[in-house]
Amino acid sequence: MIRSPVVISIGDPSGIGPEVFLKSIVNTELRDNLEKITVICDPTVLTNTLSGLDESLEINIVADHNQNARDAVNVICSEQCPEYQLGLSEPKTSKYTLNSLIYAADYAHKHSFALVTGPINKKTIRSSFENFTGHTEFLKERYKSDEVLMLLANNSLKVGVLTTHIPLSQVSKSINEDLIIRKTKILFSGVKALTGNESPKIGILGLNPHAGEGGSFGTEEIDTIIPAIKSLEQLGMSICGPLSADTAFLRSDVDAYMSMYHDQALPVIKTLDFKTAVNITLGLPFIRTSVDHGTAEDIAKNFEADFGSMYEAIKLAGNANSS
Repeated sequence: MIRSPVVISIGDPSGIGPEVFLKSIVNTELRDNLEKITVICDPTVLTNTLSGLDESLEINIVADHNQNARDAVNVICSEQCPEYQLGLSEPKTSKYTLNSLIYAADYAHKHSFALVTGPINKKTIRSSFENFTGHTEFLKERYKSDEVLMLLANNSLKVGVLTTHIPLSQVSKSINEDLIIRKTKILFSGVKALTGNESPKIGILGLNPHAGEGGSFGTEEIDTIIPAIKSLEQLGMSICGPLSADTAFLRSDVDAYMSMYHDQALPVIKTLDFKTAVNITLGLPFIRTSVDHGTAEDIAKNFEADFGSMYEAIKLAGNANSS
């Protein structure tokens, strides 16, 4: 069940985005909440996908969410999708895919809804929009956000990522006290919005093996991470760390973690429960959740994709306080 309205961009029509979205609502309890779900896409994409799934669901084309029906998938068609082929992401659909995302994001912003995004093929988008690097960076720039944070979550853990898509060789010099403070404040506020917990406890990981072991394996903890933790504690936040990354995730008293780099967080999340992992962007003027997988064109024609990540993304978005 979801409590609040969400708007959905289902991603590249050639991939599994439309499939996992429809699977998430057709045969789950979300079907009882369809009036709270507004999809931005060409309804033909959904019609084609329903046919491939051998499922039946009424499509209700609306001008805005106030016209949503309880027993149909409610669709705003902002733009017609060019002819496409399942399993083959092509440049001719890139404008449609990106414009659908823009419309959905602007709609979420205007109405203070949470946004759920399906997978896109970044390479295909870049064939038409050269500087596109991904949802997170695009949305940060569009809404002039000072700082955003990637948060990965599943049924076991919530882990923020301090530095994301940069080479490992650049991580140490990219980390500074101010960055840790800014991103942890976003994580703290985001966890409050997502869970309703007014005083979440944040665990901050060390960068080096055994969190540096008192400077024996590096001094970033002493020079940068510990001073940042002290500053955050002075702001009234419940913080622990720096934690040794090899045992940190065994704790039961931490509500969310801040990792230092991409592969300190994602392998743990995906190994524990890949099928329900959700990618969340915090720091935007609305909550954005996303599937934690790609377009998977290689299996799109089979209609056998697991929909767990999309299902969890919709539930999480629909139960967050995004206003």
